[in-house]
Formats: sequence, structure tokens, C-alpha cells
Amino acid sequence: MRLFNPKQIRLIVNLFFFILVLTTWIFVILAVNFMEIVNKNAALLSNSEVFTLLKETKEKSAQKLIKKKNLDPNNSNFSTNVDKHLPTVVYESLKYLERTPCVKQTPQIVDNFLTKLDEKFKEFNLTKVEKLQLLNQRPASAVELQCLIEDSEERFTIEQMDDLLEFVLSNLPDNQESEENFKSEALDHDSNN
Repeated sequence: MRLFNPKQIRLIVNLFFFILVLTTWIFVILAVNFMEIVNKNAALLSNSEVFTLLKETKEKSAQKLIKKKNLDPNNSNFSTNVDKHLPTVVYESLKYLERTPCVKQTPQIVDNFLTKLDEKFKEFNLTKVEKLQLLNQRPASAVELQCLIEDSEERFTIEQMDDLLEFVLSNLPDNQESEENFKSEALDHDSNN
């Protein structure tokens, strides 16, 4: 005994796809008409800038917490206006970023790197994203560099790629200590399990 005959199944499938397409179009129309660009001047941030911002956020949150606790020390169930997930997001993000080259990158280092990169490699026509990737990732090998630059094989010669890699290595501090700390943490974690 069949629940539906083939004609009814086709009708149900067609109806399902019609509803799917209709809801998609409604969503698109609503998105186009009601969503607005909050800031047209939004910019790309380097990991170094995000790291600094997160450290400041962590410090401000801690100060707010201390200040609020000092105002009413008897209230053990005090609440803050800070989003309850913010400390976790800040902690996890900082934990990740502490293992990247951004830890040793000061604003002066970042500014000097980008200025020199524009001066020395202007003919390379690197995009903003590629420059940011070089800064954030600090490639240490030709393979890493090729992963960060789109169509590098077609755009650059091997010598140009070597020059760019040498430039990155000589103008950005490495994060050897951070990598060693990460490896030792991983080993400790493995030995505890």
C-alpha cells in the first residue's frame, strides 16, 4: 500500500522547491531593503591591532568588575553589563593570537613594514589582503608565501618571490618563543591525557 502515488510525490517536491525559492527571494528582498551599511569606512585590521584591542578590552572588563565589586562588596550575586560570553571570546582569541607573530609586532614595526613593502615592491601590485596576510602570517618559507599570494606562480618569478620572502623575514620579528611555548603546552596536554 502506497502512501502517495508518483504524481502526488512530484507535486509535493515541486511545491517544496517553490516554497524554498519563494522564501529565498523574500529574504533577498528584505535584506536589500532593510539592511544598511553601518560604516562605509570599515577597514581591515591586522592581528597585531586585534591583539592590542583585546588586551585593552580584557583590562577594562577586569577594572569594571573590580569597581563594581568594591561598590557593593556584600552582594555576591552582582551582575555586569558586559555580555556574558565576552570574557570567553576575549580569552580564547588572546590565547590563539599569543601563538602568532603579532605578539612581537608593535605599531611602529607594522607601519615600517607596510611602508617599506609599498616602496620596495610597488611593481608587485600586492592587494591589501595579501599585504595583511604577509603581516599576520609572517611566512618563513616559499611554500607558505605561495599560499598567501594569489596566482604567485603567474605573477612573480622565483627570484622575486625569494626577494619578497627575504624582505618579510628581515622586517618582521619571528615568534619562535611563541611556537616553542605552544609546542610545550601541547606536549603537556598530551602527557596529561
